Amino acid sequence: MSYAVNSVDAAMAEALRHLSQVSTYFRDRQNNPDIANEIGRLSTMIVMKFSEGVVNTSCHERQAPLAGNWARVVGALPESSTQAQAQAQTQGLAHYISQISLAPSSLSRQSLNSDEEIECHDVASVGLPVNLPLVPCQSEAKAGVIRIHGKIARDQHTQYITTRIHEGALLEIRVEADDRTRVTFQLASAALEFMKSNHEMVKLLGYGRFGHGYHVELAEIVDWNDDLRRMNQPIRERRRLSFARKRLFAEGMTPEKWKHDVRSVAGPGAIDFLWVFNSGNATAVFNSTSIARRVLEAFETWKNARTVYSGVSVTYSSDPCEKELALVRESRANMGRGYVRRTIR
Repeated sequence: MSYAVNSVDAAMAEALRHLSQVSTYFRDRQNNPDIANEIGRLSTMIVMKFSEGVVNTSCHERQAPLAGNWARVVGALPESSTQAQAQAQTQGLAHYISQISLAPSSLSRQSLNSDEEIECHDVASVGLPVNLPLVPCQSEAKAGVIRIHGKIARDQHTQYITTRIHEGALLEIRVEADDRTRVTFQLASAALEFMKSNHEMVKLLGYGRFGHGYHVELAEIVDWNDDLRRMNQPIRERRRLSFARKRLFAEGMTPEKWKHDVRSVAGPGAIDFLWVFNSGNATAVFNSTSIARRVLEAFETWKNARTVYSGVSVTYSSDPCEKELALVRESRANMGRGYVRRTIR
């Protein structure tokens, strides 16, 4: 039996609401904070595992948007902990959503994964609750921007954020101040979906995706600029690049040399992470698509100017925030494989 994403989301939210009630019972009625805290800890683990499980759900399992759905998405966002915060957020959302065209976009459809294109069709809401929030999944000419408030260690800034986002591809992660970060989603619907999930987690557990001490706000909904249009077909630009060639890391080229060259082009603090899979494949993820483009262009030039990069293929690949990336490193022959699941979520 299969479930639509929104249907299983609703079921999980309901389960967590019941767990929250149980935790409150032990804390307030039984005066047993240890049991209450343990239930809260286990609830957090359930949320993380659930997020891992739904990350690769296809667009076919999502309900397609209809006229007026933007307002329904915003209306479905849980209220903040105080009435003042809720009123301010509602007013802000209303302002940005009023700028959104509800007509279908004429742009080419958006591929969700690097290895396959999933065509999105309108589907009926058979079997789904009538009050279920609808999450748009088709191409649209609007991007969503969120702002994260809270200090993050500079040496792990980007990874701390990107490992906790799985709703869709990102244009950029920009540090505005020591305690403030701006994240731009390619699709406004992805930003709204993230906000909905984060607010629900705050409501249930007392903190959101980024943990205690962090606050997330929907900063704005903006029109696509040229960089955002390049993320659509046929270019499908992404923050992530894949490097491939038979014996790429041989005959004068080492993983350390490759990483040095990538860093020299990207610049300081511009890399999410670098990973070497085997002797012929590696990947690099950056803070923005524009940095990835700069690195790609440099390697395209080096293919003709540097023998060590002759014949190397450099292409855009799915953002780990839209499709989970399993980091598998192949060691020497017959010595097995090292496997790392990057996702924290």
